[in-house]
Amino acid sequence: MDENEFTNDEQQVASAQEDVLDLNEVMKAFGVSRWQNLGPLESTSSSLSLQVEIEDQRYILRERPEGIIGEDINFRYDFQHYLQQASIPVPSFRLTLQGKPTVKVNEDYFELQQQIGGEFFSTANPRSLDWVASAGSMLGRIHQASRHYPGHQHRWPAEAHIGAVVQRYLSLARARADESPIQAVSSALSNCADQWEAVLPSSMMAIGAGQNLPEFHIHGDYHALNLRFGPFGVSAVTGLEAARWEKRIFELAYALFYFSALAWLPGSTLTPPLVKRGFEPERARSFLHAYGEYYPPVQGEAELLTDALQIVAPIVAMNGPLEDLFYAIPIEEGSDSALIDDVMEHLSWAASLPGWLNRLRRSLPEMWL
Repeated sequence: MDENEFTNDEQQVASAQEDVLDLNEVMKAFGVSRWQNLGPLESTSSSLSLQVEIEDQRYILRERPEGIIGEDINFRYDFQHYLQQASIPVPSFRLTLQGKPTVKVNEDYFELQQQIGGEFFSTANPRSLDWVASAGSMLGRIHQASRHYPGHQHRWPAEAHIGAVVQRYLSLARARADESPIQAVSSALSNCADQWEAVLPSSMMAIGAGQNLPEFHIHGDYHALNLRFGPFGVSAVTGLEAARWEKRIFELAYALFYFSALAWLPGSTLTPPLVKRGFEPERARSFLHAYGEYYPPVQGEAELLTDALQIVAPIVAMNGPLEDLFYAIPIEEGSDSALIDDVMEHLSWAASLPGWLNRLRRSLPEMWL
C-alpha cells in the first residue's frame, strides 16, 4: 500500500518522478507489497531518492549509484557487508527474495538502503572536537578491518588514480583563471595553481619512493556529510560509492583536511576554511592521535604525510572553499562585493597551503606517532 504524506513541494517532485516510474513496480520487484511513501529525501542529485517505510523500518529507495566505466558494481555491496561483519556501523541493504541488493526495472537499477539516524557533524556544535576524534578512530577501525578483506582487489583505471586526478584539477584551475573577467580573481587563482604545481612533482616522487606503504580498500569519500553521530561518537558511516584499492595515506590526508581545515555549518553545503591559514592545530592533533591509536604509521610513512597533503590539497580546496569558482554561479564584474571578498580570502588560504604545510613537515608526523 502506498500512503503519501507530502508537502505541496514534495508532492510536485514525487509526482514528476512517478510520471516516468511506477514505484509500486519497483517495490514489487523487491518482494514488497505494503509500504509507505514518506516523500523525497533532500538531495542535490536529480536521481530518485525517496524515503519509504516497510514493516516499521525506514529505507531510502534510490537509483543505484553508477561508478566509473567498467567498475565492478557488486564490489560495493560485498565490501559494505564485510565491514558490517567487522562491526563498522554501515547501513544495510534490503535484499530481494532472491538475496540480491538491487532490482532492475526497465533499464534502471534500484536499491533500498536502510535509513540511519544520528546527528550531522557541525563545527559549531559544542561536541565537535570530540566528534573529530571519533571520526579519526572510526577511520582507523575501517582501515584495520579493510586490511583483511578477502575479496579481489577493486582497482580504478589509471586515469582515475590520484596523480591523473590532481592534474585534471590543476588544468581546470588554469582554465578558470584564464576565463575570469575579474583580474584580481584571475591572478589569485593563477597564483594558487603556481604554488600547487611547484610542490607536486617532489611530493609525487616521495610517495612513489615510499617503501611498503599500506594499501587496501579505502572508504573513498570519508568526510563529515557521510558520518552520523550519537552519544558515543560515530553512529553510522555512509557514502562508500568510491571505495577502491588505494594507499591509505591519501585517504588519511583527505580526512585530515576535511575534519581540521574546513568548517561544516548547519544547513549549509559550503565549507569555508576553518582558520585563516592551514589547519586548526587542536583538531588535527585530535584526529591523527585518535586514528593512530587504531592504526599507527609503518616505518617512514608518517614523514610522507605532508607530501600526501600537498598532493590532495588542490582537490580538497576546489571542492571546498573554492567551489564557488568552479561549481556555482560564475563570479563576474558586478558580482556581490562580499562574495568576491570571500573568494579572495579563500584563494589566499589555498595559495598559502603548500608553504604552510612545508613548515609543519617535522611537527605534523609527531601528531600521528
